[in-house]
This record gives sequence, structure tokens and C-alpha cells, in this order.
Amino acid sequence: MSYVLGIDIGVGTVKAAVCRRTAPGDPGGPGWGPAQPISLGARSPLVASALRMTADGTVVPAEIGQHPPDAVGGYLHRVGDPLPMYFAGGYFPAHGLTAAMARWVVDRVWEIMGEPPMRVAVAHPSGWGAGRLGLLQAGLAEADLMGSVLVTRARAVVECHQAAGRAPTGGGLLGVYRLGGSTAEIALIAPQQPGRMELLASAELNDVAGFEVDALTPADARAQIQPTIDLAAALVRSRGFGTDDLSAILIAGVDGPVCTVVSDLLSAVFPAPVVRDPQPRMTVAVGAALAGRPPVPPNDPAVAGPTDAFAVLPAASPPHLAPPRPPVNLVAVRADVR
Repeated sequence: MSYVLGIDIGVGTVKAAVCRRTAPGDPGGPGWGPAQPISLGARSPLVASALRMTADGTVVPAEIGQHPPDAVGGYLHRVGDPLPMYFAGGYFPAHGLTAAMARWVVDRVWEIMGEPPMRVAVAHPSGWGAGRLGLLQAGLAEADLMGSVLVTRARAVVECHQAAGRAPTGGGLLGVYRLGGSTAEIALIAPQQPGRMELLASAELNDVAGFEVDALTPADARAQIQPTIDLAAALVRSRGFGTDDLSAILIAGVDGPVCTVVSDLLSAVFPAPVVRDPQPRMTVAVGAALAGRPPVPPNDPAVAGPTDAFAVLPAASPPHLAPPRPPVNLVAVRADVR
């Protein structure tokens, strides 16, 4: 059964989700089913984002929770940096390493599903401009993923919550709050109609990391998270709105006691409902898979992903994103020529 693959590459871990095409005889007729997380690891649904190279030259993720000396991580946030990153005895651009991780995920899911995805949607920080997006597009093309769609994390969060009926699909302003392993990302979204929305503003705060907050006491966690709440209020005001103009605030990335702290702090500033995802760490991957769905029926002309103000790549929908290959046979990352 054809499927779209959504990929969320974070600083510490990588997540993925798939959205399958439904058959004519399925309930509701032909179309798309719900997006669901897919386990990438043997013992965990997540894999580490740090990459290492095996003795035979294959690029693979390191063991989760470990960071061997020959592994490289943090490449996603280095995309656009002119300095290459040292890896496996050579120097490689950060966008090439990001594409290598995406390639591994595609081949891993291909192995699980028994067929390649019909489209790949890769989530990225919402504040990226054309320069970084172009570099990532080039890296993905080198990894035989030239048909990929790029999706902002903010859009992915909204898509996930809307598909579950937790957020309105048109009208009103939506706030997006994502606390990742190394950054907090805030965004202001204006849904216009199903499948179309506008990114009004976004901001990141690098001083607050989910990895650090998880280990704090509730009181210390509140003090650490408070600047992100202040940033959210300032972002809303910077676009001429008040804190009572939002119809909902959608949370992603945090779970457990930290999610409760975030929800309480947001509720103290914003009258709007604060909406949680039952699997907040998978929100972006699930939303990316939803955002990457091509139109139905499949014989219709392909479009360049969701038609809205979010940056996406012009992409056709070939039957295969890469030539037939054995599963988990990874392409090499090309080094910079200096």
C-alpha cells in the first residue's frame, strides 16, 4: 500500500511516521488514512540523530543514549554554516549529513514496509530561509531523495493537531509551542482553510533545552521555561495581536511533568485552550507525513506539496524516489571540495 513518510530530525533523536493511501473498498473510500508513528529502532521507536560510519563505509545512527567519539551530531542546526563538519576522517557539509540521516530513515522504513515511500516529507526549523532550504534540497538530491517535500515544524504541529480534531481548520489564530532537545520554537499561524495556512511569525530560543529541563525539579523547570512563555507573548504582540486573540495553543515536543509545567505557564498568559498531543515527541513526524500527502486520485497532476505560505520544494510524484536497491544500502555523503 502506497505511503508518505514524514521525518523529524532532532538534535538528540530522529522520529518518523507514515500515512498510508486507502483503497476504494476501505471505509470512506479512496484517500489517505491517519498518520501513524513507525519504530525506527530495534528496541525503541526513536533512533539517535548522531551518525557514525561502519567498517564497510555505511552511514548509520549511533546507539541511542550513546555518542561514540567517531560519531557526529548537531548537523541540522549547522546547515548554512560555511565550515564543514569532521566525520569519518573527512569534512562534510552539514546539509549532506542531514540528507544522509534522511536517507537512512527512508531505507529503514522501506525495509519495514516492503516498498519505498511515494513521497518523503522532511521537517525543518520554521525560521529557515531560502538559503538553508536550498542547501538541504541539494543534499537530499545527492542522496537520491530529490522528490522530497520540506515542511516547517510549525506546519507539521498544526497538521497533526488538526487531523486529530484538536485544532480548528480555518479561521482564528493558532500559537505553536515546541520544546525540543536544544531549542524552544514558537510560531504564530493563521489557518485559512483545510490544507492552507499562513506562517505569520516564528522565533527560536537556544537558551532552553528539553534535555536540561527534564532533569530539573518542578520549581527550577518553571524558572527555566518562563523565558519561552515571555517570548511567545512578545511574538504575538509583535504582529499587532493581543494574548487573548489566539483560538488555541498547540504543544509539541515535551511530555510528562514538563508538559504540565509548560501548559500551566501558557495558560497563565493566554486565555486560549492549551492543546496537548498524547504522543508529543512524535507530533512533528506525524504532521510532516500528513503535510506531504499528494492529491487523490493519484492520476491527477502532482503539486509541490501543500499550497500555502510555508516553504516547500517543487516536487513531482514519481512511483519510486530512488532506483531499486537492497534495503538499508546507504549512499555516501559527498565532502566539500576545498
